[in-house]
Amino acid sequence: MRLFLIASLLALLAPSMPLSGQQVNEKDLRSWADRGDADAQFELGLRLITGEGMKKSLKEGVKFVEKAAKQKHLRAQHIMGTLYEDGVGVKKDFAKAAEWYRISAELGFALSQHSLAAMYEEGRGVKKDSAKAAEWFKKAAEQGNPPSQTAYASKLERGDGVPKSTAKAALWYLKAAQLDFVPAMTRLANMYYTGQGVPVDYRRAGAWYNRAARSEDPWASNNLAWFLATCPEENLHNGETAVLLARRALKLVAEVAQSDEQPYEMIDTMAAALARNGEYKEAELWQKRSLSLLGEDKDLPEEERKKLADEFSTRLKLYQKATPYVEPGPIGEDDAEPLPQDTILQDEEMPEAKPRKKTTPKSGRGTVV
Repeated sequence: MRLFLIASLLALLAPSMPLSGQQVNEKDLRSWADRGDADAQFELGLRLITGEGMKKSLKEGVKFVEKAAKQKHLRAQHIMGTLYEDGVGVKKDFAKAAEWYRISAELGFALSQHSLAAMYEEGRGVKKDSAKAAEWFKKAAEQGNPPSQTAYASKLERGDGVPKSTAKAALWYLKAAQLDFVPAMTRLANMYYTGQGVPVDYRRAGAWYNRAARSEDPWASNNLAWFLATCPEENLHNGETAVLLARRALKLVAEVAQSDEQPYEMIDTMAAALARNGEYKEAELWQKRSLSLLGEDKDLPEEERKKLADEFSTRLKLYQKATPYVEPGPIGEDDAEPLPQDTILQDEEMPEAKPRKKTTPKSGRGTVV
């Protein structure tokens, strides 16, 4: 958490940082800060907190950031909230964090509006209130903040604190996805895949999964691998690419976790990809491994564990019969309308779908589609 906070502080400091290679003139900065210049107080405070360009001093850094915050410096007010939320340079205090976020949020600062919404969502420093969380997420979303747009869309999709509207949720996911926010791309792809909020459209789903997978998010690669291996529309299958993506997902998640631990969901995806590529014996081994890892997860509720175990076992039986797994087609919502603002197919230069011929099964490998 502390490393994430420091990165966030540096991001807020970036607009006022000197050009690369230039040194910070601490004496001049302190002179301006002592004269009451809020921008100088803010920059000096953040540099002292992070140690960027000068000797680190948390206590002194907090003092200067607070001076700027009391002069209605919006970014300084937001930083005061993060410092109290994470207990950096001050004693952790969620109530004070929420108070600082509220001051900045009411003055229109989108990051504080999002943070205050999250406090209401989780009931930290304020009484839990889904409706108020939705209200603040929406305010930040309307300012073009992608995480807020995605959070508000999620609440619309679930009907949490706002009337449920999958159509409005899809539109907000689209806004964030078009700003290259990977979680929104994934959610929008899933809506196209399931026909919730928009008509079922596997090609658009695949295009959004594909764009998300260009990121370093391991689950984005995993999602595209699963799509290419199991999509109900046969023409979109690609076993070879699915295997490569499944391997990339496992590699990325290992780098993030800095361990050899592999999520059983990703192992399940690898098995499906191998089966789609006609490598059924290998698929069997990976599927058995996913079942073993699932059994070791003691934190998973028993009902969910049983459901997943049944699904994994069903797929294992298919692979033992040299048959790839295909997800059942969704029912979708009857009144779902398309999103004319979504230009993903044109942006990705995806041609109209053409039927693909099945290749002749290779000896001992099953069918490659």
